[in-house]
Amino acid sequence: MSDAAALLPVPGAGKPQVDPWADVLGTLEMDAVFCSTGRFSEPWGIAMPALPGVLMFHLLLAGRAVVDVEGGRHELGPGDLVLVPHGAGHAITGTADDPATGLWDVDRTVIADRYEQLRIDGGGRPATLVCGAVGFTDPGVGRLLASLPAVLRAPAADAAAAAPDDADGDWLRAVVAAIDHEVRHPRPGTDVVTARLADVLLVHVVRGWLEAQEPASGWIAALRDPALGPVLRAVHAAPEDPWTLASLAAVARLSRSVFAERFARTVGEPPMAYVAGCRMDVAARLLRETDASVERVARRVGYDSVPGFHRAFVRRHGATPGAWRSSGPARSLAEVLAR
Repeated sequence: MSDAAALLPVPGAGKPQVDPWADVLGTLEMDAVFCSTGRFSEPWGIAMPALPGVLMFHLLLAGRAVVDVEGGRHELGPGDLVLVPHGAGHAITGTADDPATGLWDVDRTVIADRYEQLRIDGGGRPATLVCGAVGFTDPGVGRLLASLPAVLRAPAADAAAAAPDDADGDWLRAVVAAIDHEVRHPRPGTDVVTARLADVLLVHVVRGWLEAQEPASGWIAALRDPALGPVLRAVHAAPEDPWTLASLAAVARLSRSVFAERFARTVGEPPMAYVAGCRMDVAARLLRETDASVERVARRVGYDSVPGFHRAFVRRHGATPGAWRSSGPARSLAEVLAR
């Protein structure tokens, strides 16, 4: 009898498997969107602080702008959207030679906890921007963000200009036009509408990157791998199951040694460490989104021992389950910076 046959039934076998891209894009559900609209005239510039674990974006509605991130320079025109997925500190300016003012030193009007209007009047060529910082409900989104490059641009922005009849380009222009309308004609709830539309744009950009790129390593590469992809989906579908190295290797249809080496090389961590991380990410969401006791959450993610669950949670998230639950999502950008 083969090793794989001896291991059956496999934990998670027979359970519905999640479409990999739906699973990836589902992690982009936002719990903290901080938007600002900016009306600037050259010379102008903003120095954005580093926000680890937060995705930042800039949508240029009118004028021109330059984004400098980690030594790379990206020129923007009207309708261009740029994402900074890793929360790296960067500068956005009217031209490459314009000075950048620290974010907190820019003149602003606070409209709501998560929405404000920025102004820099240099007297020259005007520009209009929508900028934002985004947090996510699923702590596991870090796996996706780590797989993305330092900067992402909307893939349809240039295509729309080159192919005006392109349906994808039409769709993107319609969303940008809707955001532009909200910015130019603010009404009660403009902050909510702008955030929801920005949500759609961000998913669109990431989806375009997923369709176009084939990274050699990382979480996305593992999802595409014919042996490792089924393993990731099985673990995500049933993180509470009694996974072992042997049962994971059986899902991959590989020997334990080959599977362990291939998983660690591609994903960047050992298989059982990945399982533990998935369990703690599920636990983090349950603590925030339900009123289940810590004991019930521990059992839901496969732990019989509350102290063992407590230790594993602190290792993963740097806070006790109780402290994590009470902290809740950030209500302002200042809270993000303070964490």
